[in-house]
Amino acid sequence: MERNFYHIIVVMLLTHSIQDKVSANARNDLSRLPIVGLIQDNQVPIKVKGTSPGNIQIEYFEGNDSVSIFSDWEYLSYSDDLTKSLILNDINYNSDYTYRVIFSGGNNSDWSSFSTFPEQSEPGEFSFVFSACFRENHLPHNVFNYIPNISPTFVALLGDQIYADYDGNINTGPSYSVVPALRNKYGRNFDEHFQSMSSTIPIIATWDDHDYGQDNADSTYIYKEETKKVFKETYPIYPYQVEDEGIYYQFKIADVDVFVLDTRWYRSPMDENDDDNKTMLGAEQLSWLLNGLVLSTAPFKLIISSVSMNDYGGDTSSGQDGYDSWMGYTFERNTILSFIENNQIYGVLVFSGDQHFPSSHILNWDAPLNSISQTDSSIVYSLSDLGSAVFDFSSSPFHYNRATGHALNQENQNNPFYSFEIFRDELGYPSVYGLAEVNTENDIKSVTVTFYEFDSYNTLPYRLYRITVQRDNTTVTISQSMQTPNYFSVEQNFPNPFNGVTNILYSIHENCNIKLTIYDILGSEVITLSKGFHKAGKYSVIWEGNNFHGTPMPSGIYYYSLNTVSEKTVDQSVSLTKKMIYLK
Repeated sequence: MERNFYHIIVVMLLTHSIQDKVSANARNDLSRLPIVGLIQDNQVPIKVKGTSPGNIQIEYFEGNDSVSIFSDWEYLSYSDDLTKSLILNDINYNSDYTYRVIFSGGNNSDWSSFSTFPEQSEPGEFSFVFSACFRENHLPHNVFNYIPNISPTFVALLGDQIYADYDGNINTGPSYSVVPALRNKYGRNFDEHFQSMSSTIPIIATWDDHDYGQDNADSTYIYKEETKKVFKETYPIYPYQVEDEGIYYQFKIADVDVFVLDTRWYRSPMDENDDDNKTMLGAEQLSWLLNGLVLSTAPFKLIISSVSMNDYGGDTSSGQDGYDSWMGYTFERNTILSFIENNQIYGVLVFSGDQHFPSSHILNWDAPLNSISQTDSSIVYSLSDLGSAVFDFSSSPFHYNRATGHALNQENQNNPFYSFEIFRDELGYPSVYGLAEVNTENDIKSVTVTFYEFDSYNTLPYRLYRITVQRDNTTVTISQSMQTPNYFSVEQNFPNPFNGVTNILYSIHENCNIKLTIYDILGSEVITLSKGFHKAGKYSVIWEGNNFHGTPMPSGIYYYSLNTVSEKTVDQSVSLTKKMIYLK
């Protein structure tokens, strides 16, 4: 009789618990927890996914403020899979906010909270976690339980957040099944551990081949419109550069500029010849990136790329020819690196994924590669020594059963034409991520990147190694105008790179004879744009990419040179040459 009594009590408690969960779900009406997005221009987007159509809004307040603010009402519809990005306005930087979702029927979700970014365009201190690759068949993703413990400002997902072509291949069914299959994959893979993190820590994301849709996929992939639709349904609104094509965008945190690349939408097939016609980014995105870098006054320019820029990334497991990374697109990679070097752009750091082992490399380097200090697991570099060197930090997988990578070629370590690998650990990595800590508040500004590994059960974090890049106030770009005679000057052409037409501006401070000529990379004269006597003043000349005969020139690197003879110094001829990139 006593056993039956306790049996009844247990059943009653279990039933009550289940009823509580059911009523809680009915009260919340959320299919998953919200995802917090980028804080830009005093606004925060939050992605909400419901369970049925209807109007929703977000109630939020700052700190311990007793007065709530409400977002505009938005409507959840089946056409967008019951998702919507709701915008929180009048958000303050360096602040804590609490929020919940309110449904028009009177229900509401539980409260969540997040912290905002440092003030835009002001020196600041922030951190972010970066990695890629977490597959559905390795659920649960316990690694995401540990990230909130280090309180990053945001988390950067660098691609392969789902595997569209694994664990149930969306490409094998009828075309109408692609979108529902993608939605289901995100729903299953974004488990409670990921949701708990993303509802409290802002998320940025790009895609790589598997969440783009297919292994080693490129611009020819037939379902990229469908995968982009579901990608936009999944994540909060980002400041996309273009809305109807690739998903590249730029944002600012403190006084640091961040460029998020799309390395899939525009890319040429990886088995094509690696020449000036093969592209990773496409002409428009490449021009956007290079112009953004040269115009940036930020102490550090961070580039988010789903594929690594060093010489050891790239998937060859599919049996296809070529590298599925920047190593297969070296012409365009070298165009970027040459542009950075020739324009003396300091503080460019690339954060990449897909490589399947944690790595740190230096590109654009010259011997000797001096460091300030070094141990077996840490090293500190100064840009005062390295100039326009580019760092590539790659971290993946977030959660996988093993990790592999290309073998290090020791001969390349002494060859500046190859990337220099700072550390390598040959162990397998079931789960890794990088933590980047940025501080621009001090005279010596720094970015410190630390790599962490978790054991196969995601229960024990272990620090692998740490790299610090410093920039002090003496690390400045040497302006070309410092070498220019005081009676004429030439500005950098704009746009640069360009596709079709570029504008060259120059100023003559004294009457003189001039000759403005375009040369190709071999030094052969292409066309003279202006010649003869000029009075003092400002001048503008357009080059349309043609030679003397009106024939369009191929894509590539060109130089424009202004040669002058002043009336006061007729026995001296002075010239000034600058570089530009023509993309067709």
